[in-house]
Amino acid sequence: MKSRFTYIILILINIANLSFSTKSETIYDSMATAYTNSPSLKSLRAKLKASDEEVSKVLSSKRPTVNFSGNFGRDSTTTINTSGVESTVDNSPTSVELEIKQNLYDSGRSKYNLGRTDSMIFAERAELASMEQKILLSTAQVYLELFTAIDLNKLAKNNLLVLKQHLNATKSRFEVGEVTTTDLSQAKARYLKARANEIKSKGDVEIQKSKYFSLIGKEAPETLMFPEYYPDLPKSLKEAIQLAIKNNPKVVAAGFRKKSSFLDISLAAANLLPKLDLNLSAQNAWDPNTFFDEYKNYSIDLSLNVPLYQGGKNYADVRKKKKIAIEKSRNFDFEIREAVKDVEVVWLSLKNTQYQIKAIESSIFANNTALKGVREEEKVGTRTTLDVLDAEQELLEEKMVLVKAKKDLFFFSFQLLEKLGRLNPQSLKLNVKEYDKNAYYNKIKKLWLGFEPN
Repeated sequence: MKSRFTYIILILINIANLSFSTKSETIYDSMATAYTNSPSLKSLRAKLKASDEEVSKVLSSKRPTVNFSGNFGRDSTTTINTSGVESTVDNSPTSVELEIKQNLYDSGRSKYNLGRTDSMIFAERAELASMEQKILLSTAQVYLELFTAIDLNKLAKNNLLVLKQHLNATKSRFEVGEVTTTDLSQAKARYLKARANEIKSKGDVEIQKSKYFSLIGKEAPETLMFPEYYPDLPKSLKEAIQLAIKNNPKVVAAGFRKKSSFLDISLAAANLLPKLDLNLSAQNAWDPNTFFDEYKNYSIDLSLNVPLYQGGKNYADVRKKKKIAIEKSRNFDFEIREAVKDVEVVWLSLKNTQYQIKAIESSIFANNTALKGVREEEKVGTRTTLDVLDAEQELLEEKMVLVKAKKDLFFFSFQLLEKLGRLNPQSLKLNVKEYDKNAYYNKIKKLWLGFEPN
């Protein structure tokens, strides 16, 4: 009895779990999941950490280097003097040496190298931000496409039901001689077309669910909710363009690469200038040879390296870096123009869709009124079955256009945020911890020793 009771409880728990697993999900929930679980983002975050290590390598050039070496051996020397007497001397030479080297002056090499490395890392951060935006935008698109497919399927089902009722009514009227065979055939043809459309729309839902799973990494929820609010957008096109020039990740990345290229010129020029190092060493040797038992040596010296001429290689390097800087500058200008163009295109698309929705809503209201009138006129014989079918089809098409337009309006809103560099967890108020791009960088920058920062 007890085991049966336990079994029933387990069944009830499983049923409860199944019911809770099909909860609804907002577009922002899906975006938060994609932001956290995306393999592409995880890969780029690991790549950024690897690039952060370049800073530690650059900083090492201004830190001392310490080397310790030791030697141990066994020597045996046999000599024969002029009298023919043979003698053998054995010794075990042992030595240890500690060397310390510290750069005192490098004509700005480390400064310029650190600056260019930082700029390259900041460019990679911007590229990571760009990928984050791409993932969030793709998630929004997939969610909206799925929601739209479900809505269109609902419209198709409703239309199929209406046309089935219309077909049945036409059959009844045909049997009593009120309509012709042509009227019946037209009603049947529209019903079959509606059934084909319903089958297609159902397939579209499954396709969008598959895309959702591929991007988000989990099954699509049974219930999707149309976004309740639009994200905050600029009040004018001018404001949008200013934000894009300042914050668009592609523009930001190009700006840092431009800065890095100019620091590359300074670094190449610094290689033509002197370098001063301090060298310290301490050496102790025991039983080094047959003449004395111990040897000690302590030294301190300054080494100055002045590159007078290296065959023109360094000058060629400076010229090359200047040409690369020109390229990066032109690329920066190009990215600004692209950002401005993209913002203008999306802004106009957004505004046009807003006007389109208002027009479609007015059209649907008019079509509803017209359909009611056509149906009444058909009853008294002043309208044909085809007139009613055409009116119903026109209303259906308007409703489908409205569903797609509302989806487009939300997508253009998110797309505009992407162009502005503001499609991120903070702006969207996602319930997720935003990835800190500075955390690892700050840790390894201070790390002098060890494989992993604390």
